[in-house]
Amino acid sequence: MNILRFTNLPGDGIGPEVMTVALKVLETLGQRNGFSIETTEQDVGGIGIDNHGSALPGTTLSACKDADAILFGSVGGPKWESLPPKEQPERAALLPIRKAFELFANLRPGNLYPELADLSPLRPSTVSNGIDVLCVRELTGGIYFGQPKSTQTLENGEEQSIDTMVYKTSEIERITEIAVKAASLRQKKICSVDKANVLETSVLWRKVVSDCVKRLDPSIELTHMYVDNAAMQLVRDPNQFDVLITENMFGDILSD
Repeated sequence: MNILRFTNLPGDGIGPEVMTVALKVLETLGQRNGFSIETTEQDVGGIGIDNHGSALPGTTLSACKDADAILFGSVGGPKWESLPPKEQPERAALLPIRKAFELFANLRPGNLYPELADLSPLRPSTVSNGIDVLCVRELTGGIYFGQPKSTQTLENGEEQSIDTMVYKTSEIERITEIAVKAASLRQKKICSVDKANVLETSVLWRKVVSDCVKRLDPSIELTHMYVDNAAMQLVRDPNQFDVLITENMFGDILSD
């Protein structure tokens, strides 16, 4: 029997509760598909700070490198919000793990089954047939990782903070390839979300996505939409979308 090794990172908040159920699902899948699982649990996030003085202890990172896959719960909470920003669980654990393992593609489905339509805050006529949208979010570039990133005190005593949004052609191409593969298994529709009317990175994003989709699968219907309009359209008529592709920060906001 094939053995799959998982490093289990429950983390903080609801993470441990969710992870307990996820492991049960994995065990059931193994029984039905002829594989078994081996898991090792490690601390990450706030619990890592409490137990090891680090949100991402070296033992945790080593265990992740030795595993076939990583199961990640959640990190952060009010207890650690007073720490310096660079030491908080999200920045000190979640982002480094994404970067270390090049986890550049975040597939975030937005599903609502028709049977649960009455629980949605959207109007019944909008959700009566359910919702099925997939957001393909680039996860290791953009403003969350761009340099320089700093806070400094100016000569007049004011504080000034800098975040930098950076994208390379190769980063956009590889996330577009993921979106094309996903769309080819669905309705073959991609909407690329950007802010090309004001951001240079979005101008490049729009160009590369267009060229890449045309090269990989010209049969896919590609549209472009500004992020502010996309936020409104997702509420007004979510089922107009099939696959959304967008950069890191926009995808974080829209898919949440």
